Amino acid sequence: MIGPDVKIGNRCKIQNNVSVYPGVTLEDDVFCGPSCVFTNVINPRAFIERKDEFKPTLVKKGATIGANATIVCGHTIGQYALIGAGAVITKDVPDYALMVGVPARQIGWVCRCGTTLKEFKNYLICPDCSNTYKLEKNHLKPVKEK
Repeated sequence: MIGPDVKIGNRCKIQNNVSVYPGVTLEDDVFCGPSCVFTNVINPRAFIERKDEFKPTLVKKGATIGANATIVCGHTIGQYALIGAGAVITKDVPDYALMVGVPARQIGWVCRCGTTLKEFKNYLICPDCSNTYKLEKNHLKPVKEK
């Protein structure tokens, strides 16, 4: 189900049983796994209408949201981040971050191709495609990407 006032970029994949509600923006190349959930109100009540309180959610280019993950509204998922199956996102997610658990916590970094990066000297390198990144102040910066 795709609600009104939703923005969906090019080449996104939205799998079965996913609802994308007003206030959600998916940039290009976003993957939404089966049954992942987006919320749009922080404190919902059945008997109180809060449509004027929707909080925006931004999923940046190339991010992946795993099956059954929940994205609490009002947060940004960084580009090429990978949200593990069943994770619950309750805060902003950095670019290339690997997030798992309830609530989600960062356990590593992933390449643009989705592979977990390996540390080598002062760099993070993808064992599959050889893309290279540098970690600067908890932000991953591409040094060489294919």
